[in-house]
Amino acid sequence: MDFDTARLRAFLQVAERGTVAAAAAKMGYTAPAVSQQIGKLEQQLGVNLFDRVGGRLRLSTAGENLLPLARQMVDLTGLVENAGSADNNRQHVVVAGFASSIRALVLPMLRSRLSKTVTFEAHEAEDEVALRDLRLGHVDIAIIQEYDGALVSRSDRLSYTNLLTDRLRLLAPPCYPTSVRIDQLDDCGWLVNGAGTRCEEATQHVLASAGITPRITGRVADNATLLALVAAGHGATIAPELVIAGRRAGLTVARADLKTRRTILGVTRSASTPALQPVLKHLELAAASSLKRPSA
Repeated sequence: MDFDTARLRAFLQVAERGTVAAAAAKMGYTAPAVSQQIGKLEQQLGVNLFDRVGGRLRLSTAGENLLPLARQMVDLTGLVENAGSADNNRQHVVVAGFASSIRALVLPMLRSRLSKTVTFEAHEAEDEVALRDLRLGHVDIAIIQEYDGALVSRSDRLSYTNLLTDRLRLLAPPCYPTSVRIDQLDDCGWLVNGAGTRCEEATQHVLASAGITPRITGRVADNATLLALVAAGHGATIAPELVIAGRRAGLTVARADLKTRRTILGVTRSASTPALQPVLKHLELAAASSLKRPSA
């Protein structure tokens, strides 16, 4: 039985996004065109692949069974297409990750010798979006983060490379000494890194563990702005060491050990991991170098 890869890609998009409309928007097709692809695949297999629940499509038992096989077939198709490309001497790698990882890990590769043999495409994306696009084959490497007590669940289909482990640090305005403790900053107020991000979740967890119900003075996704607000006395915050590397001027970095660490992971599809090893190694080196940058 021959399978049309386009039908499998449509199936995977709908399975990941939950609606035909969302899948169509990502693929650049109309919703009826995607529905037609799914219908032809169901007709070919003789089963229903989705059940409609509350306005969304949920995989049927047959759809659940097809899902890992469809992913493997799409992965293999991608490898065959790359092997037959006209320019085999130049590799194109698409990386998706949170903003600070793009700045600290991907940007240095653009200036490295690796750029002579590899072209890069970078997409800013929070962890879940980066992983979803990785599973769907839109990106080659997803850079994600996990924290102590909130580990990322592993998939047998994906490979996980530890790029860096750093600590969460307590940051206060410059009027505070480095001996300041987290319970002494209630009057200062708290700045939070983003909303619904892993950084925000980790900050809230640390504060809750210390028995603190924070008075939020701001939510800022941009790290440079976040640190500038702390330096201006607008509040305290909690941030990973990579965020403050080279940016400690005007800040109090408390000596207190928050006893929480973050690990940055480079995630790839297992089938493509061997070809991406040089890129993963450069990401590791860039991460290590970023922590060693002198303070401004």
